[in-house]
Amino acid sequence: MTAGPTVLPNLAHASAPVAVAAELAADLDRGLDDAEAARRLTLYGPNAPQEIAHPRYLKLVLDQFLDPLVALLLGASIVSIAIGDAIEGAAIAAILVLNAALGFWQELTAEQAVHSLSQSFSQHARVVRAAREIVIDARDVVPGDLLVLAEGDRVAADARIAGTNALEVDESALTGESLPVAKHPAAVAPETPLAERTSMVYAGTAVTRGRARVLVSATGARTELGAIAGLTAEARPPATPLERRLARLARQMVVVGITLTVILAGLLVLEGEPTHEAFLLGVAVAVAAVPEGLAATVTAALALGARAMARRGAIVRRLEAIETLGETTIICSDKTGTLTQNRIHVAALAPAPGFDERDLLAAAVLASSARETDSGFSGDPIEIALLRAASENGLSLERLLAERELLHEIPFDSDRKRMTTIYRAGGRHWVASKGAPEMMAAARGSTETLDAVAEWGGQGLRVLAVAAGDVQAESPFDERVEEELVLVGIVALHDPLRPTAVAAVAAARDAGIGVRMLTGDHAATAGTIGRQLGLEQEAIIARATPAEKLALVNELQDRHEVVAVTGDGVNDAPALRKADVGVAMGRGGTEAAREASAIVLTDDDFATIIAAVAEGRRIGDNIRKFVAFLLSANFGEVIVFAIAIAAGLDPPLAVIQVLLINLLTDGLPALALANDPESAQTMHSPPRRGDHLFDRRTWLALGSIGALVGAAATAAYLAGRGFGGGVEQTMTFLTLALSELVVVFSIRSPTVAAWRLPRNDWLFAGVVLSLVLLVGTIYVPFGHEPFATVSLGWWQALTAVALSLVPAAVVETAKAVTRIGGSPHAIA
Repeated sequence: MTAGPTVLPNLAHASAPVAVAAELAADLDRGLDDAEAARRLTLYGPNAPQEIAHPRYLKLVLDQFLDPLVALLLGASIVSIAIGDAIEGAAIAAILVLNAALGFWQELTAEQAVHSLSQSFSQHARVVRAAREIVIDARDVVPGDLLVLAEGDRVAADARIAGTNALEVDESALTGESLPVAKHPAAVAPETPLAERTSMVYAGTAVTRGRARVLVSATGARTELGAIAGLTAEARPPATPLERRLARLARQMVVVGITLTVILAGLLVLEGEPTHEAFLLGVAVAVAAVPEGLAATVTAALALGARAMARRGAIVRRLEAIETLGETTIICSDKTGTLTQNRIHVAALAPAPGFDERDLLAAAVLASSARETDSGFSGDPIEIALLRAASENGLSLERLLAERELLHEIPFDSDRKRMTTIYRAGGRHWVASKGAPEMMAAARGSTETLDAVAEWGGQGLRVLAVAAGDVQAESPFDERVEEELVLVGIVALHDPLRPTAVAAVAAARDAGIGVRMLTGDHAATAGTIGRQLGLEQEAIIARATPAEKLALVNELQDRHEVVAVTGDGVNDAPALRKADVGVAMGRGGTEAAREASAIVLTDDDFATIIAAVAEGRRIGDNIRKFVAFLLSANFGEVIVFAIAIAAGLDPPLAVIQVLLINLLTDGLPALALANDPESAQTMHSPPRRGDHLFDRRTWLALGSIGALVGAAATAAYLAGRGFGGGVEQTMTFLTLALSELVVVFSIRSPTVAAWRLPRNDWLFAGVVLSLVLLVGTIYVPFGHEPFATVSLGWWQALTAVALSLVPAAVVETAKAVTRIGGSPHAIA
């Protein structure tokens, strides 16, 4: 055996098998010998995707603390401990550890996307080595090997067809082509697209019928599947809209914190306080103003959203994808298996004159080798579709076969493009044949029937012609019997739309989301499906390769679109991973697609994506609600501190009281807001755009609410000083916490009165539990020392309660005035 090539052929599909064999220094009869195969295995490496290094665990852990919001809280924890507030520092640190652990796990599982592609490679292969057929580990297949393929096999490597007997291959996972592809040895043009290279088979595809010997031209990372693995390894999704907005918020809070420290420390110095103590107090106030529960509340809200999505058939693998899906501006959807059922059906029947549809279906299934078993239909997908249609029309294959004796079968091959069966029935020989319409043109019958072929073909339908007839008993069992047949009719087959697809695409359009269909299928088929879905021509991209899908996602993201990609095949993995949110099919999809995605659909239905978008928008709206609530609360805390310090008064709150408000009394209602029901306008308005969490008007409203809360708390502080007995901090604490627990109901909507909003039992429960905790810290004696509180008398408590109702009353009054004025905006 001569030495193998150092450069593998890249145009094997356009060269004759003998020419490819010469380039590969291979033998089309004997295959490689063992020594040469071992040498080539060393030269080219194992037949597996390129090994991608697993991420270093330490780096993944450290990455969790690079998020600006997390970094801010980390700084707050360190500073709290440094100035002696160890309890606050420890509490913040515990929250950070929880978030880091969750983020680490998400990152680690996301990196499995590339490694899952190895599951698409065959595990075993039958090869010819030294003229002997043997079964080897597929990893040991090398360029120049002669593979033997049979029905049910998974192709182990990219290979050139050397010889075939009716070989058909399901390439849908690689190319998006929904129908099996007939293969033959004839070379095709060099520029032929991958999906139309009938002279080649590719790693990861499946043989649906026939047999073949094929010459391996590429293995491992050099295969088309390996190239997809490489693209997937390089693809990285951008930061999510929520991450960008929270990062921006964190940067703003850093600026505010530094500014507060400088201002408050400066005021204290001017009042005669030592510089060191003034600085520490300023830092303490700034740290106390940070919403320590924000990161944990966002994580918990997303986790609750994941549970809600699971109930709607969408399993969330990465929590941040929930809100991102709600922000999606364009959905790039695969066709096969997502918009269509990925199961071939009979689309239309056109019997020739003298025959009916039952005659046509009976002849078609008798000219097939598929059979019905206890577990369902078994065989070629097209023949299974014929069997299913026959059964739906009351025809039993078992009964048809009971009336006939199968004498001979002439199998399908790529030259004849037809399959023929010969039966004995009632003392005569009867023949049934099905195949390409052009091969049936010689059959006697109506030419008008065959005229429909061009029309159906233009609609992207696969068309079969069926012929049958009696032949002489002495007729030979060969192709000559096909010359005496009569056309029974033609059958159109297709991969039909999912029943919910049209309505789902319309719902996406109503929600301001663009839909594009990306498919590796024929342009005619894609065009037909697109028209049925109501898509414009520019939204339909046929014969799309994995690289082209990835490039489109990059292009859309460069235009600041938030892109969701759906798919089920290996060919979809790079785009799924690069997308802002990748959505894979869980039932019929490949493992590679699922691992590359952020969300997996349990029912493979495009309509479930739209339902998940609605859920994502609800969660996104609710996150903005509770962030607004927490920020307005913190504004109030900062204001009451600033007024007291500017007036030369003692601190109005203990730092532990601020921490209790931020983490518990505010945290529980904030988390409950994540369960607010979706608005009636959720899916009838365009998606949000931009990196700002709130617009200027909303920031003004939040500042106003914070000012109201701060003013009420300040009034309570001053009233407490008037009562005497050291109750001022406790009254301030109670007023601040109560006012936030009341205003949370108003902040749910900027225009609708709080009492007219849909009921949220979780919010009521959260507020009640917070009230219990609040009252317990004041009136349970062992809570006094750790929380720096004292028991309040009736007048003191009633004063605090009355003051706490003022902010919500003002907000609701402002809403009412706005509604009367007809403006769409209000203070909340």
